[in-house]
Amino acid sequence: MAKYRMMTALATVCALAACGSGGDKAGGSAAEKPSEGGGMPANWKATDACSILDKAAVAEVLKREVGETSLALVHEPSATDAATSECTYAGPDGNVASLMARWSPINDQTAETITAARSTAAAALKAFGKTPEDVPGLGKGAFFAPGIDQLTVFIDGARMIVVTAQKVPDGVSGKDATIALAKKAGA
Repeated sequence: MAKYRMMTALATVCALAACGSGGDKAGGSAAEKPSEGGGMPANWKATDACSILDKAAVAEVLKREVGETSLALVHEPSATDAATSECTYAGPDGNVASLMARWSPINDQTAETITAARSTAAAALKAFGKTPEDVPGLGKGAFFAPGIDQLTVFIDGARMIVVTAQKVPDGVSGKDATIALAKKAGA
């Protein structure tokens, strides 16, 4: 139970730390561009994290049955507020993974907000004798929280995910599992 509370708190802290002030409001890649009408990209709906990473992909990576998903913590975007949601993937033996998704209408995920999120995670993990590990090659920035098998990825200026693997197959590290899940989610 304490591990679950720490995972939830760390994901929330990272998401809130990503809510920078201002940021890169212009430009960006095609993936950062909103759909017609200035809204969230149609092919990456942060208010439905379960659509970003389907249960078949989770089952494939974690090598276990995923019978159901549940969507929670949905926040609709406004002109300046980010869209968020969290999908929990469950099998017959309980929850196996989760994905928190965030999309910002103002591309506020700058180098400064990434550094702030990592520093906040470092402070939270320090109490458990752990430190975040940078993960190169994923998005604008990514770090892994050992001990809770949680990966935070700032995909681009607008999109961010936090992937947690609660049950990984024998012989597979939590870090490798979360990286594989993040790649399936578009990181």
